[in-house]
Amino acid sequence: MPTVASVIVSMLESAGVDRAFCVSGESYLALLNELESRATIDVVTCRQEGGAGMMAVADAKLTGRPGVCMVSRGPGAANAAIGVLAAQQDTVPLLLLVGQVESTLLRRDAFQEVDYSKFFSGTAKWTAELNDPRRVHDVMSRALHIAQSGTPGPVVIALPEDILALEADMAQAPVWRPSRDSVDQSTLEEIAALVRKAERPLIIAGGDVANPAARAALYAAAMAWQIPVLCSFRRYDLFPNAHPLFAGELGFFNKPHHIARYHESDLVISVGTRLGDLTTQGYTFPRSPNPAQPLVHVYRDPAMIGVNFTPDIGVVCSAERFLRAFADMHPKAGPDRSRWILELGRFRAEIAELQRAEAPDGVAFGNVVLEMGQYVKPDAIVSMDAGISAAMLYRHYNWTPPQLLLTPIAGTMGWGIPGAVAAALRFPDRQIICMIGDGGLLMGGMELAVAAERKLPITIILANNKSYGAIRLNLEREYPGRQTATVLHNPDFQQLSAAFGCKTYQIINDDEIASVLASAFSTRALTLVEVRTSLQVALAKLQPAAVVSDASV
Repeated sequence: MPTVASVIVSMLESAGVDRAFCVSGESYLALLNELESRATIDVVTCRQEGGAGMMAVADAKLTGRPGVCMVSRGPGAANAAIGVLAAQQDTVPLLLLVGQVESTLLRRDAFQEVDYSKFFSGTAKWTAELNDPRRVHDVMSRALHIAQSGTPGPVVIALPEDILALEADMAQAPVWRPSRDSVDQSTLEEIAALVRKAERPLIIAGGDVANPAARAALYAAAMAWQIPVLCSFRRYDLFPNAHPLFAGELGFFNKPHHIARYHESDLVISVGTRLGDLTTQGYTFPRSPNPAQPLVHVYRDPAMIGVNFTPDIGVVCSAERFLRAFADMHPKAGPDRSRWILELGRFRAEIAELQRAEAPDGVAFGNVVLEMGQYVKPDAIVSMDAGISAAMLYRHYNWTPPQLLLTPIAGTMGWGIPGAVAAALRFPDRQIICMIGDGGLLMGGMELAVAAERKLPITIILANNKSYGAIRLNLEREYPGRQTATVLHNPDFQQLSAAFGCKTYQIINDDEIASVLASAFSTRALTLVEVRTSLQVALAKLQPAAVVSDASV
C-alpha cells in the first residue's frame, strides 16, 4: 500500500510538477523522504520561507503549471504568507504544503499549531487540512483543480506529520485537466460589428496573455483589426513596444492628458485582465460601473466579469482562444485609424523618453539603463524587484517578446533575487538579469546562496541609494522634507555578494558605466554590479501621475 506522502508526490508528478521550493522542517519528514527516494522532482533548498514562496510563484509564472512551496508549521507558514499573497495578486497557481502538528494535537493549542483556514482566509482560494489518509486523493485533486481553475491562485494544504507516513488506499483520483473554453461565432460577429464601426478602439491586455501562444494571438488580432494595444499594470512584455500599435501601459506613469485621450476611445476590448484599480486608474478608465464607451470584457473566470464594470459583451474564455478566433475572422474595411494610432504612439514615446543626467549625489540610474539596452538579449528574462530602480527599466526599455518581464504585480519587495533564481533554474540557457534596489536586496538576498549552490549565471544590477526610494517619494509628497524610516544603513555590498561567490563590480561615477557593464555582461557567472545611485534624480524623474493602493490585475 502506498503512503499518504507517496500519493501526494505521485499526484504532483501527474500534474506536471517537476520542481518544488522549500525550507525543510520536522513536520513533513515523510514527504521529504519520498521526494528523495523518487528523485523525480527537483527539491530546491531555500534559506527563508518567503524566498521559497516567491520562487514558487515565479516558477509558476514561467511554466503555467502550479508552483509548489513546502514549509513547516507555524513560523514557516507565516513567512511563506508573502508567496500566497503574491500568487493571489498575480493570479498564479500555487500549492503551499504546510507540515502540521500531529492529528491528535489538533485544536489543542499545540506547539506552533495554526488554524490555516483562518490564517489564509483572505488570500488563499482554498485551505484544507488532510487529517484522514483515505482522503488524500480527493483533497489533492481538488487542490490542483482550484489552484488552476477560473482565476488561478494559491491553495494551502496542511499536512499533520503523523498522517504522511500512514497507508493510503489504492484508489486513484483523475488528473486535473482544464475545461475547454470557447467563444461562439455569433458573439464574435457582434464584437466584430462594434470594431468595424469604431474610430478609436483600444485593446487592454492583461495577465492571461502572459504566455507565448497568447502573446502571438494578441499580436495577430491587433494587426488584423488595426487596434492599438494598452498593457495592464506591469505587463509591458505582452506586445512589442517598438510597434506602432503599442500604446503603452496603464499604470503609475500615465499623464493626465493621456488618460483624457483614452476616455475619448469609442470601444474598449479588455482581454485577460480583471481590470483592477491600478490598470483602470482607480476605476476611472473605463469608468465604473458604467463605462462611457462600449466595453467587451474577455476573461476566463465568470466571477470576475461584471464585478466593477458592466460590460456590453462579457465573454468567459481564455485570452489565447478568444484572440486566435478574433484574429482569424476576416476584417472588413473600417474607419481610418492612422491618426489615433499615431497619437497613442506619441504618448508611449513621452513616457519612454530618457536622457542622460548629471547628479550631485551619485550616478543617475537612468544613465545605466540607457547603456544596458544594448546588452539585453532577445530571449532575456528580467526579474525586477519592487521600487524605483526597477521601474526605470520597464518604463524606458522597449520590450519585445519573447523577452520576459518577471515582475511581481503585487509589488512584492524582495522578489528580485528569488525570481531570478527560479528563472535561471527553469531556463538555464537564457540570459537572466535581476534589477533590484538596496532595500529589496536585503529582503530576499539570502537566496543568493541557492544561486551559488546551483552555479546560476545571473547578472544582478543593484541600485544603491541608501533609501527606500519609493516610500521616500511618497513621504516627501505628502509631508515635504520628511524622511523617517526611509534612510538605510547598508553593509558593504561588494563584500557581502563576494561572500556568496558573486563576481563583483561597482559603478561610482558615469565614466565607469560603459566599461563595467561591458565586463559584467560578458561574464557568464553569478555577477553583481553595484551602482551608487542618485536619490535626488530618482525622486525627480519618477513622479507618478497618481498613487493608488492595490495591485490586482
